[in-house]
Amino acid sequence: MTCRIIAALLITAALLAHRSAIAAEMRETHPNIDTSYGTLTLRDGVKLQTIVTKPAAATGRLPAILFVQWLSCDTVAISDNPRDGWSAMLKEVVRRSNALVWRTEKRGIGASEGNCATMDYDTELADHRQALEQLRLRDDVDPKRIVIFGGSIGGTYAPLLAANQPVAGVMIWGAGATTWAERMLKFERNALELKGSPPDQLAREMTLRLQFFDRYLIHRQTPAQIAAADATLGAVWPSIVGTTANDHYGRPFAFHQQAQQADWAAAWSKVDAPVLALYGEYDWFESRDATSLIARIANAKSPGRGTFAEIPRMNHHFAQYPNATAAFAEKEGQVKPEPAVSVMLEWLKKILGSPS
Repeated sequence: MTCRIIAALLITAALLAHRSAIAAEMRETHPNIDTSYGTLTLRDGVKLQTIVTKPAAATGRLPAILFVQWLSCDTVAISDNPRDGWSAMLKEVVRRSNALVWRTEKRGIGASEGNCATMDYDTELADHRQALEQLRLRDDVDPKRIVIFGGSIGGTYAPLLAANQPVAGVMIWGAGATTWAERMLKFERNALELKGSPPDQLAREMTLRLQFFDRYLIHRQTPAQIAAADATLGAVWPSIVGTTANDHYGRPFAFHQQAQQADWAAAWSKVDAPVLALYGEYDWFESRDATSLIARIANAKSPGRGTFAEIPRMNHHFAQYPNATAAFAEKEGQVKPEPAVSVMLEWLKKILGSPS
């Protein structure tokens, strides 16, 4: 099963690269929505493609949403008839939020320069920070009504961007406030259990992963260094989901090590705005406790500021399944973002107000 998962991830990466190439050429169209493509020139001179949508009839300064995306090197462009849950969700937010929505293609994705596969966590964070700065400067944006929307790993960038900043709100999907090492351990535990590993092997497998992640994420050693020092421990690496000899989930080792250094709980405690934390019941990428912690931190600072919502039967990718095992195998599911989107839009309406 692990080999099939890794193979599926590699196939997905190839498909995403193909989709990114197509996205660089295509242009979105949405009814009654103006779509513009721009360039964000970064501090190091790299130029990133931006996609901005807003209601066609809108005038004056608008509320805005900065979308901060996932870990994978995938485009944020939306096709006319999206089949994947993320694009289907984004289409609804773009068309129904009555807000200006800003998306930034990662380095090397779409028409952006650079290389996503070699980009680390801190660099990507800095890119999103610069995007937020530029969004605030637009003459069609109300800088007091900006919501940061983080999806998946983007939900860990969101509090770092919003901490001590005058944002109107922060909304996340499929992310938590625990450390990256804790998240990785839970992710591996979920994968082992859901693929049907024998119970008498779980303790040993998790103990090895705990020891490996301590060296890899906390002490910042490479898998090769770990293997050279301890062959038994080094043998764990190929069995961890999404690994190759040179990367982890298609990103460099430094990405994950820097993510571990980030203090997301502390960042959430410095967000002075309403927070919506959303979790899919069958999301094995993240844990319910880690996501609900975000709302608990917000409410500890200001009661009522944080909202947590769990969407029944939904996985990480906005598809619904009959049970957790089917969601893990991605069988018998249906892309159906509406249950999550409806919660998002209701919350956004409260935070940003109705269109004038």
